[in-house]
Amino acid sequence: MSELSNRSRRVLIGASAVAAAAAGVLGGHWWLTRGTVAGDEAKLLAASFPAMDGGQATPMSTWQGKTLIINFWATWCGPCREEMPDFVKAQQAFGDKGLQFVGIAVDRRDAVERFAKELGINYPILLADVAWLNELRTMGNPQSVLPFTLVVSPQGKVTLRRVGRLKFDEIAAMFA
Repeated sequence: MSELSNRSRRVLIGASAVAAAAAGVLGGHWWLTRGTVAGDEAKLLAASFPAMDGGQATPMSTWQGKTLIINFWATWCGPCREEMPDFVKAQQAFGDKGLQFVGIAVDRRDAVERFAKELGINYPILLADVAWLNELRTMGNPQSVLPFTLVVSPQGKVTLRRVGRLKFDEIAAMFA
């Protein structure tokens, strides 16, 4: 009887651990992918950022009138690295339909340059200092995590805020 109670207790503890782990995974997934809130992007859309090549700061208004996908990323961010080939593909496929990607790297210039060259990035990469991570909270990313992507309509309205990976199929659906 005692052994049966011990076995039942172990099964119950194991099941509880599995349930807790599943809840953690699902909660973490929601937190990272769906935890965006409405934000205030005015500061971002009025900002200028240094170009990756060290040239003059580029104002975000440069791309006004296009469907603008602004992606905050870093070379050390695994999900950032995973989504960027889709961005290169989408820029090539939909650039002539008014799509403009702009990557804003919160990283060191040398690491960004190496990665951009390695991947063959075909859209502008700008640099931001780490203080912009805190600004992401005001734009709908309460966790200040990367990657964080905003889609801005040609009329200047934010149509999508994404914490986590944005996939090619989602981008293609915007131009269907």
